[in-house]
Amino acid sequence: MTARYDWTINQGETTTLDYTRTEADGGTSGMAFTGGTFAMQARTKYGGDKVLELAQSDFSISVGTNSVENKVTITISADKTSAMTAPGKYVYDVEFTASGGAITRLLEGTLILTPEVTV
Repeated sequence: MTARYDWTINQGETTTLDYTRTEADGGTSGMAFTGGTFAMQARTKYGGDKVLELAQSDFSISVGTNSVENKVTITISADKTSAMTAPGKYVYDVEFTASGGAITRLLEGTLILTPEVTV
């Protein structure tokens, strides 16, 4: 099930979002995030111009020692948020591609970029 999270980001600032995948039964044991890749895009609207694209290197994965925690941390660097030159409201999603090729959309929502005044 795709989680909806509306995210406000300050332009020129490093931002972090922690996400833990929970299954319908409330557990976290349904999907292991090891062996696959993550990707994120933000666009002006669905099907619109791309304003942000993140690759695997922008994500970190936390896996528990006894069971899968299913925790993903998304970090967008200050350089990447500074490069988003048009503050405003966007749509985004985060997808996980498992090693076998199955794609799961983990997160989606609105991304609001607030403008930087001090540069």
